Amino acid sequence: MAITSVRNPTLGNKSKRGNLRKRKPTNAQDVIDLTNDRDVIDLTSPEPEGENAAPDSTHSSRGARLVESADDYQLRLGPGWTLNDGTYEHVPENKRRRRDVPYPSFIDRSYRSMLGLNTLQLARDAPINLCAMDIATEHVWRCLPDMVKSIVRVAPPNGPALWSIDEKNRQAMYEEMARPAYLDKTTQTTFRFYADLKETPWVVWPLWVEDEWGKDYVLAAWYAEAKLENTYDRLRALTIYDPRRDPLPGPDGKHGLLEKRLERIRLRLLEFLRNGDFDVSQVKYYDGYCSPMALGEATSGERCFAAVKELLEDICRKTLDGSPVDSAPKPFPDMARWVHPYQFRIEMAGINAWVLMATFDFNARIAVECVMPDRRNEIVADGRRRILKPDDLAGRKPAPPLADKDYRI
Repeated sequence: MAITSVRNPTLGNKSKRGNLRKRKPTNAQDVIDLTNDRDVIDLTSPEPEGENAAPDSTHSSRGARLVESADDYQLRLGPGWTLNDGTYEHVPENKRRRRDVPYPSFIDRSYRSMLGLNTLQLARDAPINLCAMDIATEHVWRCLPDMVKSIVRVAPPNGPALWSIDEKNRQAMYEEMARPAYLDKTTQTTFRFYADLKETPWVVWPLWVEDEWGKDYVLAAWYAEAKLENTYDRLRALTIYDPRRDPLPGPDGKHGLLEKRLERIRLRLLEFLRNGDFDVSQVKYYDGYCSPMALGEATSGERCFAAVKELLEDICRKTLDGSPVDSAPKPFPDMARWVHPYQFRIEMAGINAWVLMATFDFNARIAVECVMPDRRNEIVADGRRRILKPDDLAGRKPAPPLADKDYRI
């Protein structure tokens, strides 16, 4: 059995095998927006329909989880070869009554983790869906000690409108954020998501950016102090980690940071925070260094996930050691100069699979399905048509290059 959907916003998969239908919004909480606890939908895009519709989201950080009805859930049953040791008896094909159909406790998380898992398994260089990034980074945060979780927030990935080069989309986003349905219920003046960002001194935020240099994940992070008790809205430190390097080499032939992109994202981020009544008058910006992508490579998602893990580990270590924020020359670490993207793609796939299994109250197990060998499949990824084969998922044979000590390549 497999949860299937024709609503895939990233890949345009044209399978008509079934769907998780979306209800019409009935109140402000039902509307897809960035105020949800783990929402990854960009409001500037018109809501698509049919096979390109956005995944449903029914978890509000400011209220109770909304539960879908049984009529909103469909499951496809079909024959196939799967690999398992038979420890647990699977639900047989001939059990098709309504009470026999496996039903997840949280349909929204089932859909997101299923979508994330499937996109991670397309090819080693297929774009990483925002849902996949969201599920994986949230899991890493949940595994932190409670005292660390209380001081750091990993915000759901967002983009590209606010951070990219398209001015029209950016303005449309701010207009959407100002709609009454999305305002904070307490103040009724600012976008609800700002209240979440002010709950912790540390915020870690994966951003999806599209511009003339490419379409990539970058990682923004900041540290803030509280003007009022438990309202961390006075920014002290800010950084942005971008794995892409300038395609034009410097005088010594090395490729360094994309300074123009980083400056644009920095200014857009400060504008976004000022719009939410953050005090950014005394913030200090620090250059962020992480393992760079080789030219022509598309592994920003895996490197962003690796950077999230490393940054959370650094915050955890300093917190448990009792080290003050200003004990180091800068509050944000320089990341490892080398990571293997394939390692982190596999880890992300494992997390998404485990979360999908958990949404069925663990009345499910991870099993490997066998696919037709050498079968070519046409998909739409990153706005382009691609022909994929099963072995496109295999990792690259040569190891990724090691960056110089100044993180140039």
